[in-house]
Amino acid sequence: MGELGLLERWALSVGSLLRIPFIRTLHERQLLFPVVIILIVAGVLVQGALEAGRAVEAADADGVPTAAPEPLPLPPDPPRRPDLEKTPLTYFDDYWGQLRERVEDRVVLVGPNSVPAVVVMPGLALTTAAAGEAVLAELDREALLRPDEREGDDAEVGGGEVDAELAEATETDDAAVDDPDGKPEPMVEEPPARPHGLVAVDSEQGLALFEVDIERVPSFSLVLPAAVPSGAYVGAVTRDRSGRSSITPGHLVAARGEDTGDASLEVSVPLSSTGASAVVDLDGELVGVALGGSVLGERTRLLSSSAVRRSVVELQRVDRCRAISVAALSPEVIALLDIEQGLLVERLRAEAFVPEPSLRPGDIILEWDGEPVESVDAFNVRSDAIEAGTLTRYRVLRGRRRLSGGTVLPGVDCAPPVEPPVRLLGLGVALRWDVGADGVEGWRVVATRPDGAAAAAGLELGDLVLTIDGRATDDVDSRASFERLERRVEPALLTLRRVDRVRIVALLPDAQ
Repeated sequence: MGELGLLERWALSVGSLLRIPFIRTLHERQLLFPVVIILIVAGVLVQGALEAGRAVEAADADGVPTAAPEPLPLPPDPPRRPDLEKTPLTYFDDYWGQLRERVEDRVVLVGPNSVPAVVVMPGLALTTAAAGEAVLAELDREALLRPDEREGDDAEVGGGEVDAELAEATETDDAAVDDPDGKPEPMVEEPPARPHGLVAVDSEQGLALFEVDIERVPSFSLVLPAAVPSGAYVGAVTRDRSGRSSITPGHLVAARGEDTGDASLEVSVPLSSTGASAVVDLDGELVGVALGGSVLGERTRLLSSSAVRRSVVELQRVDRCRAISVAALSPEVIALLDIEQGLLVERLRAEAFVPEPSLRPGDIILEWDGEPVESVDAFNVRSDAIEAGTLTRYRVLRGRRRLSGGTVLPGVDCAPPVEPPVRLLGLGVALRWDVGADGVEGWRVVATRPDGAAAAAGLELGDLVLTIDGRATDDVDSRASFERLERRVEPALLTLRRVDRVRIVALLPDAQ
């Protein structure tokens, strides 16, 4: 009965506590027990803090100095290894940055437009054909505004008579200075200079090869695509026109067949659309070269290291473009055709001829330029000696019929004959009858000299000249109108079309 009395009293006390609104609310929401636990823990923490403060005060009262707590030692810096590991680790960006620093000096800028190129072999850098074509276009513009050597020679001759005895004495003295024995030193022909280091351009393959300083610029070490497993990490390294290098990480997807001439690699890397990019593995070895499209909308190509090596070897071969390719016939074929000698036209670049050639692939050339054909080499030598645009006579065997005819030969670069430019050297400008990218035919500015009167007037490359002093220049016969400009002393008004805008400029002959 005593125990029941205690339980009854405890129940009454609990019931009295539940009458309190705050406690009753916590009980109904089942929060009473958590709140009690929190209060107990808070009380214990407060009590511990108070007792620690009393102990410090008691120590100060006894006069015993308290020592400051010693600081915990900082953890050592993690070691930064200069070499990369085979798999990406914690510091992902740092490793790619280190890789870029290791190989960025193997990606250089070439050509007048600063196009990125990859140094694939010692002293040789590979890039797109656009870089090489820019060099050739620059040389063409310089040649158009360069005075002819014959004019310079005529000017020297017309400047006055030279004393023959004085000239002879001068030559004798010069020879004596060069060689005490009086024997002239043999002339040593210097190798031809390579503007901007250009070695070769292949517009059909879209490639250009440039020469770089072999001592200053290192080359990549090439690795076979088969040595890089599918899914391995690779990076695309390139430069912008300011020279700043960058790297884009990605994965190697697969290596495909290279005999088709298509892209020989697949990578999941956003590739640059300008110039060349080096695709390297984590060891910094070259897996392939990405070539941006030179034409807007053209897809970026990717060549493996083996395809790159083969392309460099082919580019170094001196192989002229020939509009007519011939092959020798075997003695058995010549006997069956009942001819003395002949050469088979095995390939004909019809797009290089204006007008369309009358020769056909499969024709057997019997006579060329009035002479019987002898061999392939003799045919090529004779064809190279014929000036572009010349009507060349021939006699061929077509089927069982012997035909005679003539065709206008294109240039040595397989370019069709074009209207010669108008060179106004006194005004610093050259114009040519041409069809622009907009399909409009007319006289266009193809070269300007920076310090010339034309540049001072505002003429730029590609401008289409519509009128001279209000007179239209819309036909090829307007050449004489341009030639008279150089002899004028008074200003001329030129109407130009630049892209889709028309403007009028004043050409001042003395503004140089």
